[in-house]
Amino acid sequence: MDKNIAIKLTKLYELQETDTHINDILKLRGTLPEEVYVLERDIETLSTTIQSRASLLTTLREEVANKKAFIKQTEKKLQQYESQQMEVRNNREYDAITKELELHKLDIQLAEKFLHTAYRNIEQEEADLEASSKLLESKKADLVLKKEELQLILKASEKEESALHEKRKTVIAVLGEPLYLAYERIKNNVPNNLAVVPIKKGACGGCCIVIPPQQKIGVYERNKIVLCEHCGRMLIALEQPIDKLLFVS
Repeated sequence: MDKNIAIKLTKLYELQETDTHINDILKLRGTLPEEVYVLERDIETLSTTIQSRASLLTTLREEVANKKAFIKQTEKKLQQYESQQMEVRNNREYDAITKELELHKLDIQLAEKFLHTAYRNIEQEEADLEASSKLLESKKADLVLKKEELQLILKASEKEESALHEKRKTVIAVLGEPLYLAYERIKNNVPNNLAVVPIKKGACGGCCIVIPPQQKIGVYERNKIVLCEHCGRMLIALEQPIDKLLFVS
């Protein structure tokens, strides 16, 4: 048995146990972290939408005020032209004033048409703004509750999780970067995130495929790190000493 390899195998299994424990703690949080993230994102999007709608409403109201002022000014001009029309001295002056009257009346019609559309748009934007504001308040209330719930869970496991992460750092330092990276690669490529598994009843503790006798002996000898031929997980012996397995067929 290579003592250095034996130590690293022990540390690998210790790292796996630590990561499994951390994952169990994370599972207790359920979907709360994701729900909090989604709510925060929705609130940010809604806030931007509300600001845009409020800005658009301000612009629409300013345009309405400007059009109303324009109509009043144009109506005054109409009155002036109508008065002048009564005092014309020839057909040319009459035709010129008549043309001006028609143009100003057309301007008023267009302005009134704009106001009609603007009032409808303002009404719709006000309704949308109110709905968005109510939805925003609802989501903010939900966020407060979700954060409180998550905070309680985090607080309950804070010390334990912190200790586990510190333990993880210590184990990683013993393993060294190459072996740790190999562990992470395997862990991220298997369904249950178990990179290091024990032999259980002669089979791989990860995929449950029976391990060939020679490979099994290699695991118990602890002279090298043995990978399962089927799933690629690192194998470790926890069942019984090698002298009881040397002659297992």
